[in-house]
Amino acid sequence: MTEMRGNSKIYDHFFVARQPIFHENGQIWGYELLFRSGPDYQIAAITDGDLATFSVATCGFIRSQEDIDQSKKICVNFTEQLLVQGAPRGLPSTVAVIEVLEDVIPSDTVIEKLIEYKQEGYLIAIDDFEGRTDIMDFIGLADIIKVDVFDKTIGEIEGICRIIEGSKAVRLAEKVEHSELIPPLQRLGFTLFQGYYFSKPELLRGRKISATEISKLRVLQVIEDASATTETIETVIAYDPSITYRLLRLLNSAAFGFSIKIKSIRHAITLVGLKRLKNWLRMVVLSDLLGGKNPEIYTMALTRGKMLEEMVDEDQIRDTGAETMFLFGLLSLIDTMMDIPMAQMLDQLPLPDAIKAGYIDENSKYNKYLQLLVAVEHSRPDRFTGLCNELEFDRERVAQGYLRAIVWANKVNMQALQ
Repeated sequence: MTEMRGNSKIYDHFFVARQPIFHENGQIWGYELLFRSGPDYQIAAITDGDLATFSVATCGFIRSQEDIDQSKKICVNFTEQLLVQGAPRGLPSTVAVIEVLEDVIPSDTVIEKLIEYKQEGYLIAIDDFEGRTDIMDFIGLADIIKVDVFDKTIGEIEGICRIIEGSKAVRLAEKVEHSELIPPLQRLGFTLFQGYYFSKPELLRGRKISATEISKLRVLQVIEDASATTETIETVIAYDPSITYRLLRLLNSAAFGFSIKIKSIRHAITLVGLKRLKNWLRMVVLSDLLGGKNPEIYTMALTRGKMLEEMVDEDQIRDTGAETMFLFGLLSLIDTMMDIPMAQMLDQLPLPDAIKAGYIDENSKYNKYLQLLVAVEHSRPDRFTGLCNELEFDRERVAQGYLRAIVWANKVNMQALQ
C-alpha cells in the first residue's frame, strides 16, 4: 500500500498484520507478517529508493514483538523483485523466515539470492505450494514448505505430499480452519499449523458456565453499570481474591511506574482513577477467564477491543462510546476462550441488547465492525476496503489505529498473563 505525496511514497502499515503459527502441541512457533502494497495490488513493487523505508517499517514492527518472546520466528512474504533487491536483509536472520511467493519463478538470479540468504542464516519457506513441478528447484532449497489446505480433501493433500516426499523440509499446513483436520495432517507429516482453527474450538458437550466464571462476569457487569459507586466496585472486586491479586500485581509492575506500592483496591482507585481502573479490570477479568489458555486468543481479544476504541477516538465510530466498543471487541472471543457457544454466553455479558446482537446478527452495524476486525486479522484487503466504504470509515485512520492496537495489546499481554 502506497500513497503518493510529492515525490515520496508513504507505506500504510495496515497490511503488516500478524498471524500465529503453531506447533502440533498447540504452542506458538512463530508468526507470519502479511505485507501487501495496497488493496488493489497483490505484488509489492518497491524501488531501491524505497527499500530503506520498507526495512524500517518491518523491523519496527518486529521490535514491537521482542518483549514478548524473541525466540519466535517471523515469516514474511517476499516478491521476486524484493528478493533480488535484498529486502529480506531488513529483518534479523536469527528470527526471519523468507517466504517465497507462489508466482516467483526459480530463475538463476533468484536461486543465487536464496542461497546467499541461507548462507546468512535465514530460513527459506515456499508459500502456497500446490504441487507445481516447475518450482522444484525451490523445494531443494526450502527449510519449510507451506501447503494451503483450505477447501482441499485429504486425498488432494496426500497428492501434494507425494510430490515433496523426498524433501527434508518441515511441512506447514496453512489456512487450517477446523481442529478436526489436524490429526490427519499430522499423519501426513505436518508439524506446523497456521490458521483460525483456534477460533472455532470443538465445544465440550454439556459445558456450563461455572460459579467462578459467573462471579468474574458479574465483576464486568458491575463496572459497566454507570450507577455503580466506588464502594460497590471495591466490594465486588474484594470478593474475588484472584482478581484482586492479579490487578494489584499488574498495577505494581514497572509499566505503571508508581513510586509507591499499591496495597489495596481503594488505594488503586485513588492513584489510578476509576475510569482507568475499569479499563484494566476488564482485561484482568478476561485474562482470568482465559485461565492460561492460548495466549494468542487473549492478545487478539485485546487488539480487537483497543482497535474499536481507537476508531471511536478517531471519530470513525460515532454511535457509542469508546469504553463500550472496547468491551465489545474484548468479549468477541469469549465463546472461544470458554468453549461455550456465544448464544449461551449472551445472557451473562454486560452489554446492551443492541450491542449483543452484534455477535450474532450479521446484518447489524456492530457485526459489521466485527467483520472489519476479521478482515484485518485475515489480511483480506478487498473485504477491508469494502467494509470501510460501507461504514464510511477512513481506511488510513483505521489502519493506523490497528497498528497502535497491536503494539499496545502485546505490551499489555506481557504483563497480564505473567
